[in-house]
Amino acid sequence: MQIITLRTTILFVLLSMVLMLSGCAGWVEYMGRSSMPIGVNGAGTLTTYQAKSYTVLGMVTAHADAKCILGIVIEGEGGNGLLWKAAQLKFGDKATGIKDIMTSYKYTGILPPIYSEIERTYVGTAVQEE
Repeated sequence: MQIITLRTTILFVLLSMVLMLSGCAGWVEYMGRSSMPIGVNGAGTLTTYQAKSYTVLGMVTAHADAKCILGIVIEGEGGNGLLWKAAQLKFGDKATGIKDIMTSYKYTGILPPIYSEIERTYVGTAVQEE
């Protein structure tokens, strides 16, 4: 009986470690990209626009949320595609690109990687090439 309990415990620990190491928004990924404590906002530039001749249409913003349990994404979406959709909704076919995409995020974890949540905001400038 004790051997079965020990094997079950070891299997559970190993499975938890695999999920933690491979999981999205898990503790290991968070610590790898940031030295900030949990619950603190972060920001950074994702890309810059390379065209030389364009007209600025205006700012666009998109929000994304993701929730993970045991390091596995259970809900959410994200990425620059959300910002592109926002530009198309706001400016229609006039928007041919997005300049200076910035992202900021808020990471919240409860006993990571058991439960974690990332709220991400994308901001960019919609442009029209000339």
